[in-house]
Amino acid sequence: MQKRDLELFFTINLNKKVKLVIPEPKQDLTATEIQNVMDLVISKGIFDFPQGVAVAKHSARIVGSNVQKIEI
Repeated sequence: MQKRDLELFFTINLNKKVKLVIPEPKQDLTATEIQNVMDLVISKGIFDFPQGVAVAKHSARIVGSNVQKIEI
């Protein structure tokens, strides 16, 4: 089974980087949509990261992997 995650990286107020993982994003996701969501997270303070407050977009990526479940 193919697994995909959208990883959003933000810079927090302590000048460190945090990662927000969104599993199974839609297939036709655009860079503009990703940027808009990241801007919303920053402007509304939607997520309370234990490390601090998101103040800037750092980067984003979609990571794919093959997952094979093994019955034991």
